[in-house]
Amino acid sequence: MALRHVRVIPLEAATLDRIHRTTARSVFWELDPLGDAFSGTDSDVDKAAWLLSLAYEQPAVGFSIVDPATTVGAHASLLMCPPSAAPGAVRMPTAPFSADAFCLTSLHIDAAVEGIGWEAVLIDAAVAALTQRSLPAVEAFGLRSDLPEDLTRMCRQLVANRSTIGLMPVDVLESAGFRIVADHPAIPRLRLELPPVHDLLTEREIADLLAAVSVGGR
Repeated sequence: MALRHVRVIPLEAATLDRIHRTTARSVFWELDPLGDAFSGTDSDVDKAAWLLSLAYEQPAVGFSIVDPATTVGAHASLLMCPPSAAPGAVRMPTAPFSADAFCLTSLHIDAAVEGIGWEAVLIDAAVAALTQRSLPAVEAFGLRSDLPEDLTRMCRQLVANRSTIGLMPVDVLESAGFRIVADHPAIPRLRLELPPVHDLLTEREIADLLAAVSVGGR
C-alpha cells in the first residue's frame, strides 16, 4: 500500500462529501422511531438531506479523517447532533439521551485502521468543538466487548447491526473521559461533562496516531 498523509476535517455544508461510505448510507439514528428499527438503513439520499439540514443549524455535524489526495470519501467519520435530531436513539435500551447533552451518534471506520487510535482522534475533535460552543455535556451509547447471552431480541438486533449503526466501544469512550450514567449489560449510555477534566490529545499525539499506518487509495 502507498503511504498517504491523512488529516482530520470538520464536516460542514461544503465538506459533506468527505464522509465515510457507511456513514453516508446508514440512517438508523435518523429513522422514525415508530418504524422498523432496521428497515431503510441503506439510504444515502435520506442521509444526505439530514446532513445538509443539520449543517445549516450547527457549525459542524461531525469530523472525518481523510486523504488529501482524494476529493470524496473518508477513512473514518464521527457524527454529532442534538437529541432531537436522532430519533432512532429511542431504540437503545438506555435511551433517551439527556435533554442537556449533545450526542455522538455513529462512528464508522475502515477495518484497516480500526483500533489504532483514530477513534480517539475523532472523539477528541468532537469534544473540543462542543466545548468551544459552551455546551454542558456530550453523551453516547457504547457497546461492551463482553456481551451476555440473554439479551432481548431488540438488543440482539442492535449488536448484530453494530457496524451499520456505528456503535462505539465502551472502552474507547471511557478512555476519552466518558463515564457510564445508565448501565446495561450490552449498550450503556455514557456521558462527558464539558469542559472535560482530562487533557485532549495534543497536535503531536494526533499526528503520531494518524501516521501509525499506511493506507492505500480508494
